[in-house]
Amino acid sequence: MQQHVYTIAQTCEEAGIRHAVICPGSRSAPLVFAFTQSGITCHSVVDERSAAYMALGMAQQLKQPVVMVCTSGTAALNFFPAIAEAYYQKIPLLVLTADRPPELLNQQDGQMIMQHAVYGKHVLASLELPCYKHGKENLTETKQLIRQAIKTTLNFGRGPVHVNIPLCEPLYPEKLTRIPKPSITEIFPEPNYPSVSEQGWVTNAWKQSKRKLIVVGQMPCDGSLNGALQGLQHLDDVVIVCDVLSNEYEFNTAAQFDYMLQRADTQTLAELEPDCILSMGGPVLSKALKGWLQQLKPATHVRFNMGEAEIDTYKNVTKHVKGDPASLLFQLGLRGKPHMPIRYKQFWLVANMVVTHYTEKFLAGNDWSELHAMHEVLRHIPDAANVQVGNSSIIRYISNLGALHPSWVMNGNRGTSGIDGCTSTAVGAAMVNNRPTYLITGDVAFLYDINALWNLIPHNLKIIVFNNEGGGIFQLIDGPRKHKSQLAYFTTPHNRSIQQIALQNNLQYYLCNQKSDMVKCLKFFSPQSTSALLEIKVDMGMNMEVFQQFKSLPL
Repeated sequence: MQQHVYTIAQTCEEAGIRHAVICPGSRSAPLVFAFTQSGITCHSVVDERSAAYMALGMAQQLKQPVVMVCTSGTAALNFFPAIAEAYYQKIPLLVLTADRPPELLNQQDGQMIMQHAVYGKHVLASLELPCYKHGKENLTETKQLIRQAIKTTLNFGRGPVHVNIPLCEPLYPEKLTRIPKPSITEIFPEPNYPSVSEQGWVTNAWKQSKRKLIVVGQMPCDGSLNGALQGLQHLDDVVIVCDVLSNEYEFNTAAQFDYMLQRADTQTLAELEPDCILSMGGPVLSKALKGWLQQLKPATHVRFNMGEAEIDTYKNVTKHVKGDPASLLFQLGLRGKPHMPIRYKQFWLVANMVVTHYTEKFLAGNDWSELHAMHEVLRHIPDAANVQVGNSSIIRYISNLGALHPSWVMNGNRGTSGIDGCTSTAVGAAMVNNRPTYLITGDVAFLYDINALWNLIPHNLKIIVFNNEGGGIFQLIDGPRKHKSQLAYFTTPHNRSIQQIALQNNLQYYLCNQKSDMVKCLKFFSPQSTSALLEIKVDMGMNMEVFQQFKSLPL
């Protein structure tokens, strides 16, 4: 067995990497031996697609690179969905794919595809080690390349890096080689983003504006930004809008901005319009917010970019600024004292108050819909929880309700917004965060990612499945709903038993068919209880009717 694989594992350990997700296989056997002999915690996961999302969930929580290892061939392709998600979420992953010697490529040799740079532009870098002959391994070259790969995952912007590793036979050693314990362990620093260099220009534009809007998209918890927003939230000429996955939701001027913008009339929208926008972070979920912002022509729109790409989602950016906005926002908060009374924030507060009044009245009724059920779920999740949010209708219900506790850590796969790895990501997150972790997901997403339950489920993971028996969101969207003959192709009808799946995987099972059942399910929400699954069922016909009522409340 080639000895440079031990250098790969040792270099990862020296750099401070603590977790590796390893998928079984033969060509990758040398890497398995190397990593399991190191001090890195190794997790064996059979399904490569699920494994990659678990690694993503770990790295999402740790804010540090996690290693992924797979064998040659299509195994590498099964990593791809999670790699794309990590690329757009800027999550550091070190992807190690074992490969066969290059001279065998396209020569009808088994289990071999064109793996070099297979992930294209969805990784920050594609590297490849030489296929060393036995006894000719270059350990210095190996160490330098792996260090370069790790450093790149943590560069400004962060993200996944791929290293392809061709390996010759024999793959299994006659005896194991012990990796010496590293003498120095590097601790990963927080992202070292460059400070904003355009402070004077931004400050002057800020001073001249009377109606300022700060838009914060999806991002991990950021203590510096948290402090800066805290200093701005009391200013009468400043409105803050934070996405449901921004982890800054507590600073929202209008917690129900999503539903509020959906229902606002032309006069209200005019009162809410800013003349200065500062935007930052990843994408925002709210379609209403995006649509409204895209119609605006503000005098100033400063976009803070945390990577090389210049983002202009709303097509009205007047200035791109590269760097971390936190320090600049902090300074703006210190200087933000309007010389005259300004009612800009008051417009938002009043509009939100009206929406909140009617929403609370609507939810107090005895109807049982997914919206009512989500309201109950959000009421019962304990403080300081980690909340993993599935896609499709689930995250939209949460955004409409705007009822998030400020102590929650919110995460979801909104980089590419797919349903394919939601459960696996939550499993990975729960494995490393030591907090009560609650996954809120739909039945199709849950069933699609069922291999996430193959391995031992962390005791701190609770799964909440909204079961509408197959893609119910498409019965709520106007387009598909108008074409009933094709609806079966948009939705995913099934007769799978969520209860049987829970019991087969040793999950405590709870069922909620109506509001009164929540009392029987209180133990499920207890942080002290073990891993469990709560199935929430509603009548889909009733759900459609109630949702239409919600969309047309007489505000």
